[in-house]
Amino acid sequence: MPAPELYHLPSSMTPLFPGPNTTLRELAAELLKHSSKLSSAFNPITRSAIVKLVEPMNSYYSNLIEGHNTHPLEIEKALKKNYSKEPKKKLLQLESRAHVLVNHHMKEKLAGVTNPYDWKFISWLHKEFYEHMPAEYKTVETKSGNKLEVIPGSMRKTEVEVGHHVGPAAGSLPAFLNFFTDGYAPGKIPDPIERIIAIAASHHRLAWIHPFLDGNGRVVRLITEAATIIEKIDGNGLWSISRGLAVRNNDYYTALHNADQKRWNNYDGHGNLSEKFLAEFCIFFLETAIDQTKFMISLFEPDKVLTRIKEFVEIMAVRGELEKESRYILEEAILKGSIIRGEMPRITGKSENIARRIMNDLIAKELLLSESEALRSPVKINFPIKYAPYIFPKLFPKDVEATMRD
Repeated sequence: MPAPELYHLPSSMTPLFPGPNTTLRELAAELLKHSSKLSSAFNPITRSAIVKLVEPMNSYYSNLIEGHNTHPLEIEKALKKNYSKEPKKKLLQLESRAHVLVNHHMKEKLAGVTNPYDWKFISWLHKEFYEHMPAEYKTVETKSGNKLEVIPGSMRKTEVEVGHHVGPAAGSLPAFLNFFTDGYAPGKIPDPIERIIAIAASHHRLAWIHPFLDGNGRVVRLITEAATIIEKIDGNGLWSISRGLAVRNNDYYTALHNADQKRWNNYDGHGNLSEKFLAEFCIFFLETAIDQTKFMISLFEPDKVLTRIKEFVEIMAVRGELEKESRYILEEAILKGSIIRGEMPRITGKSENIARRIMNDLIAKELLLSESEALRSPVKINFPIKYAPYIFPKLFPKDVEATMRD
């Protein structure tokens, strides 16, 4: 059987963008509109608390796409370094924790980044991710049975074949990645709508390059998230492309595979790869992103959240786990973000001792966070993963949420 064809020239990756496309521009504009609406949801403190919930959700779905299914409650435990005694489950916990940590570090790093497609940034992200990964996930086995070490942040030194796609020659990766870095640089794309389309196109092209021995899918999705942050369409962290791609996993892989195809004929653009299928991938990607922003907008409507809080407290009161007056504290904390401790009697209509006990129950369940015991110190709203099915239903799959309600 003849050896697969290897790409050596960066021009093999063209076109970097689909040609003029009214549908794509309309979808990009719609995503911009919905993400702007999502950005204004709640006050900054409450929004930050929700983001703390979205980050592990993002980890759950990104790893799920790779076939690694870690229960959300196990992720919550991992973030507290409470690991399972079962080796396989612990490995998944460590992987999920690594994703959450690198996601958080990435957001801090972005303060000094203008081009999320820069190879140096991509390499740093992979290095951060794999330095937190367990040793068992730092080796891969080739088709011939050889085991190779994954070097954090380093380009692969061997050739790869993913499905029917053969990645560019390992020796040519620096040229391909420089071409990628330069071609998608936001500073060279003055039109903000075209920069949004670039996020979708670059998602496929970075996956096509397959720069690392392992971890490419998760790094590609993290780079995509970084690009949405820089373009300010991330809704201040309140939506995740990984959730949408995981929900449509089969369609996602089909769209990626199709965009790997070579140019069909003279009517299929002017590059080596199919412009038609790149446009179709970008449409799929933007439609998925819009679906996620619309879902989150609906989920975070204040009136609906307050209704779910009321129902949640009623359930917890029946179980004897919370007092029914907890509802009023949670409602005010959500609307304001934080509450001064001395306000608890007024909010609950109870004596100081009873109000303090109700507040302490909420702190014990991590629905409120406290930094000090002082009377004038505030407590802040918090959303533990284990209560997500009650307060923010459908963030996780239905069957998974059923096990979280037990």
